[in-house]
Amino acid sequence: MQTFEIKRGHGKTLEGDGLKNMMEDEFGSVKKEGESTFKASFKALKSIVVEFRSIKEIGVETETNNEASPEDSLSAHQAYNRFMESVTGFNAKQRVDRAKARAKREAKAAAEKEMQS
Repeated sequence: MQTFEIKRGHGKTLEGDGLKNMMEDEFGSVKKEGESTFKASFKALKSIVVEFRSIKEIGVETETNNEASPEDSLSAHQAYNRFMESVTGFNAKQRVDRAKARAKREAKAAAEKEMQS
């Protein structure tokens, strides 16, 4: 499951049924799977599982249908990006940049820890 940061101030809108409602807006029917995990599917997106971890981050796991039509694939991709932007407050480029920065910080911390051993 991939972790995504949430822009400051956006996390409060996800509490309660906020995240579920945002998923329903983009993907239609949503099933609750546990305390704070939701699952849906939409066209070429066989499944999207979203876990509300805190007001600062969510976890997302997707499975796609590689045999879907190009139109369904495009529709699913656009819906995913709209959903992710509304939830995180960051567009696709900003999400990638933040993920790269996080990976760099984690690698640096791991290297420092290893040097201390």
